[in-house]
Amino acid sequence: MQMQSLVYGPLKTAMERSLIGPLGGHPLLIVIDGLDECEDKEEIQELIEGMLMFFVDNPFIPLRVFITSRVEQHIQSHLKAPGVRLVNLVDNCTDDDIATFLDVLFENEASRNPVIQAYVGEHGEWPAPHDKQKLVQHIGGSFILASSVYKFIIGSTGQPGSPTTPMDRLPLALAMHPGLDGLYAETLRRSQDLPHFPDIIATIALLEVPLPTSGIAELLGISTYKVVSILVNLQAIIQVPETNDIPVTLFHTSLRDFLTTQSRS
Repeated sequence: MQMQSLVYGPLKTAMERSLIGPLGGHPLLIVIDGLDECEDKEEIQELIEGMLMFFVDNPFIPLRVFITSRVEQHIQSHLKAPGVRLVNLVDNCTDDDIATFLDVLFENEASRNPVIQAYVGEHGEWPAPHDKQKLVQHIGGSFILASSVYKFIIGSTGQPGSPTTPMDRLPLALAMHPGLDGLYAETLRRSQDLPHFPDIIATIALLEVPLPTSGIAELLGISTYKVVSILVNLQAIIQVPETNDIPVTLFHTSLRDFLTTQSRS
């Protein structure tokens, strides 16, 4: 097991040889972010069980593991054990946190976006306080959704008939069905009539190993620029690299679930 050879073993050896000096009363911390994004449930089970066993056998080693994850049964069931503290962030995340997060994003964009600057010069603060409040309520405490909705509002499809400014797209964001599904549906809808759109989206959703834009183009037998022309419109939900040799990835794994579940998409 990699954790044993890369973490547990070396840490025990360092402790036994007194190679780890005083930590000021603070333990070492390992952060595992997005454990739910690992698709191999057996590997997750082995990771958690090995971790719990290590702490049972070595209760005095100054090590803590911080795991973030969506609520998934195969993860939560294994974490219900002595020595594990489960914290539901939904119960701890307030609308004030989301509002502050959005304030920073919109202020940064306004400082470099002449369109927003011109609008503010004519009409005053944007988003208006009442729209900002609606947006925060619509987001419902999810930082993932907040980030994606912001990208939707600020981004542009560049397609004829599409809203051309952030001010035009804000009402669309407020009118979306709450949750990520509404964002996914609206973002994809704006590009669904473009050439090669279904093939490109299906390829990204079904690939076991992500490919760069050049690899997707080669697989589909089309030019790389045609792949890029589709993906730049979807940057609210898909991570589009700046170069053609870095894999294209989903902003969140729930997008794959959305695309592969007929009742949702």
